[in-house]
Amino acid sequence: MARGLGRALQRAVSREGAEIDLEGEGRSLANARRRQVFRYLCLRPCARIGEISRELKMSQATVRWHTWDLTENRYLQSEGVSLFPAGLIDSADVSMFAALASTGRAAVLASVFDVPGISFQEIASRVGLTRQSVSKVASELAEFGLARLVDDGRFRRVYSTDLLSRKREANRGRTRAFEEAVLRRLMEEGLAPELVRREETRLLVRFGTGATRVLLEIPVDPYATAWKTTA
Repeated sequence: MARGLGRALQRAVSREGAEIDLEGEGRSLANARRRQVFRYLCLRPCARIGEISRELKMSQATVRWHTWDLTENRYLQSEGVSLFPAGLIDSADVSMFAALASTGRAAVLASVFDVPGISFQEIASRVGLTRQSVSKVASELAEFGLARLVDDGRFRRVYSTDLLSRKREANRGRTRAFEEAVLRRLMEEGLAPELVRREETRLLVRFGTGATRVLLEIPVDPYATAWKTTA
């Protein structure tokens, strides 16, 4: 009970000022919806505009406008059609994150982590895809090194690999540089950032103009969050 209450309180604190637009033309993260878009792309780099629109309940035109602004103000960068937080991920992993952002990929991978050795048919039942679709997705995940396929009689089973955990470890230096870059950019925008808490998977920053302050939770471990249900 206490642990659950602690998590509920943590979520409430992390939403402090979530709907508030700060004063100041041209200050990118002064806009409440823009902060939501930025946070979502920190959770799921390379997420499609349609997915962001659906999850955040914004029109696709609104999402496009905010991603354009975030890119212009150096919070996001692009590679082809993929958008991701500037400096948060290895550029060599853009194609992997783009694949995980495609329909069904993240759900299949989550099932594999939940049940090592799960069969194609079992995955299909869990995620609402056909067995043929699961076979295609699993093969794509295997090509990225995220999964391993094993024949077991009449079943084909899928196991996770340690690739993501290795990439998480390798990304820690990049994560710290990303955090410092965000704080520096907020300072440059005159939003007087205050580092509230730095954890392994997230950064809590309070910033604002005048007496108005907001708290932004910035996820910084996409190798652990891009394939999970968003929160």
